[in-house]
Amino acid sequence: MIAFIGVGALLLAANFIVEENVLVERTTQITRVAPAPAPPPSIPQPVIEPPPAVIVQRRVVTSEPLMSDLDRFERAAQGRVASKTEQSETEYQQSSSDLDTAARTFVTQATAISGKSFQKLSAGIDDYRTHAAQVLLMADHRQALIGEYSTLFEDLSARVNNSVKSAWKIFGRVVARQSLLQLSADFDDLRRGFTTLASADDAQTPDMVLLLKTEQTIVENLATNEAGFRRSQGDQWYVGMRDDVARLISLRESVLVLNKQLHGRSTDLSEEAGSLALLVPNKVETPLAAAAVKVKTVASESRGRQAPGAAPPVVAGSVVPESVVPDSAESAPAVVETQSVTTLPPPDHKKRVLIAWSSVAFFVLFFSIAVGTVLSVVRPVRRLRDATARLAKGESAVRVSRGGIKELDTLAVSFNVMADELSLAKAATHEYQRSLEAKVEERTRQLKELAERDPLTGLPNRRELFSLLNAAIERARLKGCLVGVLFLDIDNFKYLNDSMGHAFGDRVLVSLGQRLQDVTRAFGFAARLGGDEFTVVLEDAQSIDSIELAGLDVVQAFQKPLSVDGRELIVSISVGASIFPDHELDAEALLKAADVALFRAKALGRSQLSMFTPELLEAAAAKFSTEQGLRRAIERGEFELVFQPEVNAQSLQTSLVEALIRWRTPDGELATPGQFLAIAEESGLITEITDWVLRSAIEAASHWHNGAWPEARVAINVSPRDLLDNRFVDRLAELLQEFGLPAGCIELELTESVLQTGAATISALQRLRAHGVAIALDDFGTGYSSLASLEQLPLTRIKLDRSLIAGIDTNPRSAAIARAIIGMCQGLGLEITAEGVERTEQFAMLVGQPGMYLQGYLLARPVARDDVLAALPNVNAHAQQLLLRSQATASPTARSLSTLSSPGVAQAR
Repeated sequence: MIAFIGVGALLLAANFIVEENVLVERTTQITRVAPAPAPPPSIPQPVIEPPPAVIVQRRVVTSEPLMSDLDRFERAAQGRVASKTEQSETEYQQSSSDLDTAARTFVTQATAISGKSFQKLSAGIDDYRTHAAQVLLMADHRQALIGEYSTLFEDLSARVNNSVKSAWKIFGRVVARQSLLQLSADFDDLRRGFTTLASADDAQTPDMVLLLKTEQTIVENLATNEAGFRRSQGDQWYVGMRDDVARLISLRESVLVLNKQLHGRSTDLSEEAGSLALLVPNKVETPLAAAAVKVKTVASESRGRQAPGAAPPVVAGSVVPESVVPDSAESAPAVVETQSVTTLPPPDHKKRVLIAWSSVAFFVLFFSIAVGTVLSVVRPVRRLRDATARLAKGESAVRVSRGGIKELDTLAVSFNVMADELSLAKAATHEYQRSLEAKVEERTRQLKELAERDPLTGLPNRRELFSLLNAAIERARLKGCLVGVLFLDIDNFKYLNDSMGHAFGDRVLVSLGQRLQDVTRAFGFAARLGGDEFTVVLEDAQSIDSIELAGLDVVQAFQKPLSVDGRELIVSISVGASIFPDHELDAEALLKAADVALFRAKALGRSQLSMFTPELLEAAAAKFSTEQGLRRAIERGEFELVFQPEVNAQSLQTSLVEALIRWRTPDGELATPGQFLAIAEESGLITEITDWVLRSAIEAASHWHNGAWPEARVAINVSPRDLLDNRFVDRLAELLQEFGLPAGCIELELTESVLQTGAATISALQRLRAHGVAIALDDFGTGYSSLASLEQLPLTRIKLDRSLIAGIDTNPRSAAIARAIIGMCQGLGLEITAEGVERTEQFAMLVGQPGMYLQGYLLARPVARDDVLAALPNVNAHAQQLLLRSQATASPTARSLSTLSSPGVAQAR
């Protein structure tokens, strides 16, 4: 700036110095044409009049209003793209109208002043507004997709959370609940990534990579746990979740594509605004008019009065054209005279003033250009600096006004684009923060509720139970009162769940919890520990008898039917009771003692109340020791398999052996199934034990069938728990295929408790029969035998329990019952096995019966696998000897049973 001022001052000083000291030489060429030499006449001096004053009127139009409206329209359009609100829509419409008005006004005035056409500028502004409208339509479409995504996401999340609430601690307590919780956690992770979706335009960013990974986790969770979800939540729930998750992913992909397109179009829009600004001139003004100088000379006025032949007047500094030579001189000899005159211009004060003012004007113009150039750099830089400082302080709406040199104007456009993106990111962050705070508040409320209440029944949960029970114990300690703790669960609830479904079982638990609340409200409170286990606490009890009476009231309260879904359902409960301070002194020990008493109540026949005694604790400890020993036995392979022959009562040959398990304990003793199978059933270890028995028995049968005993058949005991396992039939088929054994070589023996399991049992048995596997009903006549079930179940054999066979040779009533059952089974076409044949008289009464097999220590004891083939001939020979002996000493009772045989059989005997 100082340099510019110095140059101007030097220029002004130079003008004055040149004016004072420099002589300007002017050469005047005077040409005169005359007929003969003669002294030149006197020439009048011309009179030069000063030029008339010329007044020039200049008009100027600046582009500042148009540039301001263009910049405001760009900010409004970018704000409208970022968020569609009533304020942003109003600002956009108003700025669009103002831009249109400013553009028309500027083009009209500039065209009128300059005479130029600004059609390209008008068309560019119209195209710019059209492109902005298209970008807004794209932004509205993007916003609609985001709204649809958000609605669908919240619906999916709510659906999963509702399922979690209804499924809490129900479906086996592990599998279904954990898969639903994992799905809920996946949706929470997806919610955190969802907030970045509005501003993301690339799937490779860290936030989007995490969101895509979470989506894949949800899809894999649904696919992996499909069977569990379909079983627990229903096919409609699963199909809806799977389809809606697929649609959610499709919406996310569409939003990403639109984000990328919208980001590019927004950038193009800003660049288009910069290009459009280059078409707008800073100002338009009228051109300067040339001043006319009017010269009036005396000679020109008197030119018509000159004497003929006289030379025209000559003016210093002028050239007389040839056309002024008189025509009369053409005949005379021409004389041409040329003179060169050098004159010194006289001092002219007006000229000096003109030069001075020209210099001042140049200096002012030069100074204005310099100042304008500096300001065009300094002002945009200051605006950028101030806007950056405000943006750093957190002002999201800050924008830089455009103007200045081209590079700085482009930088302002880029800054505004960056500010818009930061504003979008900040808005997304605030939205995520609000969503997160709402989610935290909701989860806090849910966790507080879950921390104290059971989500299914609304009763106090385990944690709240301990808090309330400890408080009751402390009050009883101060008052000298008693506290009773009742531990109860539903009898055969597993069978109810398996046959009626888990959803119905949940509603049974809700109804049971409501009845417990009604019964215990007068003397205490009820709580749910989990599954079908509940606890009742009797506060401030005065005597042991009052606690026992309250326990009996609880048991009897469930003798009345429960109403579940409009159905009357009788559900019995078993109850174990412990008392503070007689039995234990703290909450945990009291619950443990009541639990031990509960097992005693179930052993008494269910729907019973049992009070705790120290002996029960010892029995529980022994049971726990047995359970732990079974777990080690599975790991160490301590089980053995023995086989007991079953002899055909007609042919007296052995074609069937029953596989029986034994446990070789670490001390060398051999435990029978009755000593550990019930505990294995309760602890769930029966499945692993059954797997081992199946594999070992099928392997032995394959060895005999493909070797020296082709007609070998093996009977294997299976628990109802294993039969109802959906994988059991497939696992059995795989083992048969693995060892190359025909299905007819295997017979599965089931206890009578299987008759209570309903449609699920029939379906499993039908699948087994479809494979060709024989089915025997073991221990028939000791439990819940149903004659109608014999017709419904696809059985092939009935095994009469030893209790029915024990008295047939000594008690006519036992013989009559056995005769009736044998006749019924023969009428149904079922094979029969009589267990527990221990005496010759029993053998004599049963031998020869069609379809009858005999099993017992009288015929053969169980032997190891390697001894079976060697023992078979001895067993058959022993049976022949028993037949001969029985014929010699046949009793009247035996003869009465033999009348059931057909005439052909009797004759054969």
